[in-house]
Amino acid sequence: MTSRRQNRVVNLRFAALPVLCFSASAIAAHYHVEIRDDRAFVKITLDREPSTEFRMPAWAPGDYRIVDLGKGLANVKFSRAGAPVEAQHPSANLWTIDGGADAVFYTVASGDPGIFSENLRITADEAFIQGPAVLGYFSGHVKEPQTLAVTPYPTADAKVVSPLENRDGVFSAPNYDWLIDSPLVMGSKLKVEPFTVGGKPFRIAGFGRVGATDLKPFADVCAKIAAECGKLFGEIPSKSYTFFLDFGGPGGGLEHLDSARLAMWPGMSADRAASFLAHEYFHRYNVKRIRPLPLGPFDYTKPAATGALWWLEGVTDYYAEVITFRAGLKSRQEVLAALSDGLRALARDPDRLKVSARDASLRVWEAGNSSGYGIDYYSKGKLIGWCLDMAIRAQTGGKNSLDDVMLALYAECKEGKPGFAEDRIRELCVRIGGSALGPIY
Repeated sequence: MTSRRQNRVVNLRFAALPVLCFSASAIAAHYHVEIRDDRAFVKITLDREPSTEFRMPAWAPGDYRIVDLGKGLANVKFSRAGAPVEAQHPSANLWTIDGGADAVFYTVASGDPGIFSENLRITADEAFIQGPAVLGYFSGHVKEPQTLAVTPYPTADAKVVSPLENRDGVFSAPNYDWLIDSPLVMGSKLKVEPFTVGGKPFRIAGFGRVGATDLKPFADVCAKIAAECGKLFGEIPSKSYTFFLDFGGPGGGLEHLDSARLAMWPGMSADRAASFLAHEYFHRYNVKRIRPLPLGPFDYTKPAATGALWWLEGVTDYYAEVITFRAGLKSRQEVLAALSDGLRALARDPDRLKVSARDASLRVWEAGNSSGYGIDYYSKGKLIGWCLDMAIRAQTGGKNSLDDVMLALYAECKEGKPGFAEDRIRELCVRIGGSALGPIY
């Protein structure tokens, strides 16, 4: 567990925020944070008209369960033009202000070390911030540019890492979705290993119990994975990418737009982590660009129900095996053994005959987990991806494959285009693999 240390105060000082890539009139919200002991002190100010609603997300993108992050706030106070104003708190994630407010102040306590998606973690040496847990929003201002300034821990070797654009310690995001989908870690023991793939900058940010861990082998594995994904999709999107490797941290992995946070258990080598790293990086394409309509722009007030999580997670798991094989990180035998193990495991689950992959996806919000309702859509979706790939190859004499379905979805969804409709995957499988794919699907 994260221990609370007495006499530990780390200040993150925020002055007037300079404008980065937007004009002064474009910036909508400024986020001010100060870390004291085990809490984040947060102040959000608006440059534009006041808002009559302030909200915290009910859930975190990539973790498909309601967690009501507003429950983590304390000492919530609103003001307008510098004067205090009263607010009502009708539900866990909503505050309403008659006449509106242009500023809010609140605190968030360091989180339960057993969780990872809604986490704020503070230690004597380090702070890790997941945006949804810490950064709320004023209604009416989520589509406008935001800024967040950070002063690192006051030590000579302190570092601050976030995938957001950074100039002189001030981070900028084009909108609220982008802001909270960009984790931030800072501290004196944080280690960074940069590398380049296809002319684009990447980096490993090792934190937690990183100790003397050599990050170079992880960078080498990640470079091969990123290069192979670039070959498949024909491009490496956006300007940069960060692998946040949380050594000794809780949970599994969580994808973000230009980064991913992955829990590295003690002694985990880069080679053993290859499929895990490939899964989270593949989400850069499949989830963060290829996505169903409910998954972006987000509505953080209610579940984003979709029947396609088996594709987003399970088929991503299948491609983690495919990509590591193509990158030379796994042998053919190792990949087939992993798929066979998954097949045997699913065969032992009687619920596989009761719950479809679609229903497991659509109803995951009822399950209170992020793995599926009734069955695990990761394991079933992985095998469905394998079967569809084999079927398309067989029906087309090897001319087409599941790669072509993935590429078609990517072309339809990337660069901010609307996500795909629920039946689009089947339509593309039939178009690419022939009419026999309809019944197989």
